[in-house]
Amino acid sequence: MITMKSPFKFLDSYTKDDREIFFGRDREIEELYHRVFESKIMLVYGVSGTGKSSLIHCGLANKFQDTDWLPIVIRRGGNIIESMAAGIRSASITEQQSKLVTAADFKKGVRSLYLDHYKPVFFIFDQFEELFIFGDKEERRSFIQIVKSLVESELQCRFIFVMREEYMAWVTEFEKIITTFFSNRVRIEKMSHWNALEAIKGPCNAFNISLEEGFSENLLEKLSPGETDVELTYLQVYLDKIFRLAAEILPPPGSLSRESGRELKGGSSQATEPKEELTFTLGLLDKTGNVSDLLGSFLEEQLSLLDNPETALAVLKSFVSVKGTKQPMRPEEVKEYALTLGKDVPEPMLVELIQTFVNLRVLRDKDQNGCYELRHDALAEKIFEKFTISEKELLEIRKFVENAHSNFVKRGIFLNKDDLDYISQYENKLILPKHLSEFIEQCRKKLLFRRKALKRITTISTLVFVLIAAAIGRSMYLNQSHIKEKELIGSMLIKFESDPVKLIKGSYSLWEKYPLSSVLQRIILKNFQKLFDVKADSSNQLCTLQEFFKPLLLPSPVIKAEISGTGKKIFGWMENQTVFIWNLNSNKIDLINTKGELVNLEIFEKDSLVAMIFKDNSVNVSDFHGKEAFNFKTSVNKVFNDRLLSFFPSSSEYSMTAVKDNGAVIYSRSGKKLFELNGHHDKVNSVDVSPDGRFIITVGDDNKGYIWNFNHDINRFSIYDSLIGHKDTIWSCEFNKTGKFILTASGDSTIKIWNLNGRHLNPEFLFAWNYQNIVRSRYYDGRSDNNATDKHLSAYYGKNCNASFSDDEMSLIVTGYKYDQDLQNMIKLDYSQVLLFDWKSKFYTQYWSAFSGMVQSETEKITPETFSKVVISPSGDRVAIVDHEAGQIDLLSPEGLRLITLEGNNPMFSEDGKELFWIKKNHVNRLPIDPKEIKDLLDKYKIPDSIKSGESSLIVL
Repeated sequence: MITMKSPFKFLDSYTKDDREIFFGRDREIEELYHRVFESKIMLVYGVSGTGKSSLIHCGLANKFQDTDWLPIVIRRGGNIIESMAAGIRSASITEQQSKLVTAADFKKGVRSLYLDHYKPVFFIFDQFEELFIFGDKEERRSFIQIVKSLVESELQCRFIFVMREEYMAWVTEFEKIITTFFSNRVRIEKMSHWNALEAIKGPCNAFNISLEEGFSENLLEKLSPGETDVELTYLQVYLDKIFRLAAEILPPPGSLSRESGRELKGGSSQATEPKEELTFTLGLLDKTGNVSDLLGSFLEEQLSLLDNPETALAVLKSFVSVKGTKQPMRPEEVKEYALTLGKDVPEPMLVELIQTFVNLRVLRDKDQNGCYELRHDALAEKIFEKFTISEKELLEIRKFVENAHSNFVKRGIFLNKDDLDYISQYENKLILPKHLSEFIEQCRKKLLFRRKALKRITTISTLVFVLIAAAIGRSMYLNQSHIKEKELIGSMLIKFESDPVKLIKGSYSLWEKYPLSSVLQRIILKNFQKLFDVKADSSNQLCTLQEFFKPLLLPSPVIKAEISGTGKKIFGWMENQTVFIWNLNSNKIDLINTKGELVNLEIFEKDSLVAMIFKDNSVNVSDFHGKEAFNFKTSVNKVFNDRLLSFFPSSSEYSMTAVKDNGAVIYSRSGKKLFELNGHHDKVNSVDVSPDGRFIITVGDDNKGYIWNFNHDINRFSIYDSLIGHKDTIWSCEFNKTGKFILTASGDSTIKIWNLNGRHLNPEFLFAWNYQNIVRSRYYDGRSDNNATDKHLSAYYGKNCNASFSDDEMSLIVTGYKYDQDLQNMIKLDYSQVLLFDWKSKFYTQYWSAFSGMVQSETEKITPETFSKVVISPSGDRVAIVDHEAGQIDLLSPEGLRLITLEGNNPMFSEDGKELFWIKKNHVNRLPIDPKEIKDLLDKYKIPDSIKSGESSLIVL
């Protein structure tokens, strides 16, 4: 076996030692060499991938004799002035006497350096754009003054600034101070095909690699079809891949071979058998496959070979700036940034991953400042494409806080109110290092102190005057506006009392002026509903509209139905125990016949899986067509079975976790039992997985909850923290959307919100209605608040079996149950209610309440239709309340106005809140509930401007 060193640089820049393999840049090298003497400043710029750094460090460097120049290469690092000072000290023979902070310090330092070597000093600032991406105004201002002082001095020093073209506009800040800054600039173009042929043939000749005739031309055409130039970065990556194919080493150095599993260390490439000469053939070009995304496929391949690709990607994302460029990072900084992105990477794993990426030639090895960085901005761009919008926002806000903190340290400037309001929007998602969190809290205290001071100096008389004037003005405006609104609505109703289309369009015109008017929404909804009672000719557009909203007919009455998280599917099961899955986009229905009595369903849309839970404790997991994937046992109970299992996110290696007796089990995607979560001393009732898949929560009959995560030290899941505080069975648990908070409901009549450290955050939500307490339902039908119905509660003791966050996380939906002594402790699930609450002030109030009339169960069998259900729209502006006793659904506005009443149960809002779905026996119905959506439908189906319904639409306002 022989060792052959690759003549191609992959993602590395060429250095002075690479002169024998650096071809195709003779013209640019000559231009740089002549231009560098024209002025003390030379600005070299071009788009990413043009080889700017290689031209300087290899091409230009080899034009100089060692006696002709003293190059000092500088990267910004943490601060460009400190890095420049470190470069001077490193190159100095005589110890520098000054601290090298001010412009005067640097003049002394450069003079001493020149006297040490008697050679002109060339400061080469590579990737100069980093000053504008990561630096602040104060750093730039100080650096400009230092450069100006040295340029205007008699010292033998010159500056070469190398940067990406898209950041050139930022340099105008320098031109204001140094007017000649732009005078001597060289733009580096992409390499032409003619020069690229030299860049291919030259290194091959130097390394005795033969080229089949036409190889080079075909390679360039494949790499950039129809173009006259080529991006040097991709050319090098492509040639490196071909070299490894020719040398029979397909995996890149440092990667894990899929076949053998052995690790190939970085550095040189090793052939599997002795070869005196390699040949690049046209056949090798075919083996390389699609070249449209060389780096993207390279990254995907390397990540897929790692044990934890999701964590590895989070580590790589830490090396990418908010602008999509690479950024040098120390390991401790990588850990903090990964945490910001939602990944807590243990230190041993972090060290291992960083070293793996160094071996894979994705990261450069540690520099003198202890920093690692991506080998090329092209890699940064590919990784940046994998950022979610949320991750980009989090990094931007973190960078904003870091810059503000730096400004505070230097100049003592605090964040203002607007800054703090901006940060507060992301506070529930953002994880910051301790010093940044403390800085934000310090700013808040400072702002509060200033507000109090301002309040003290404001006279009471002025305050009273302003308040009185404002109150009178607001009262007059609202009163006049309300009167005007009522007059317009009344006039319209009288004019078009029996014409639903004209009423809809007239109400919509008014609604655009009064968008908060629930009365107008009610008129629009009720009259749109009337259109379905109008007998339409099969040829006209009204018939087409009626057909579109025709209910979906199922073969058996529906027991329970839900809408999926994406809003694309409605799924449930029927009295004949058949499961249905309705795809709303394609209108396709899948039916799955089951054997046994179902108690609940869960679906995972990403993998098209449905988990069917049966009363006999069995769980069958199948695809949407009923083909079984795997099955297992769980533990159902007679109170609440809606949270017996939870799916992991699609990025996770695990499939789901499910309740089993006194614990929970984690299953693989093939149904293999991977881990058991054992820690409870009694039966577990509920389990949930955090949105990022990092944490699991279990709660049970032992009144406790446990937070679990994967412990890499023992290679299994262990208890991360516990929830202690409930005094009775905990029936449900749920993570919020960020995964930072947990909601639990207990039979002790309380609901609690916890953080991941097991700390109870909210005051207890306590419900304990007295025997035969009278509660007034907070909705009415538009005539009078006195019309609200009084309902009597029998023995209700406020036990809660479920609590969940609304979509906007501004409300909690609570479901309760009770034991009926007359029926020998049979369970009755008989109410739901909603709380509005505020995270920061911890204020809450009972908002909506609905009661089922105490529906009784004759057996222990608890079916979902015994629920009295409350559903909140995604935007939180509408509430659907189910009265099972009456068999109807009331859609309510925020102030409690009944907008519409529908026969049936099981209401479901669409993802955008513009449609309402509901069940009526074996029919799945849908209805638009957004005024604009209704108006658009009338226009889309070209409904005539006038349709007589023969029924009056008059209502009392």
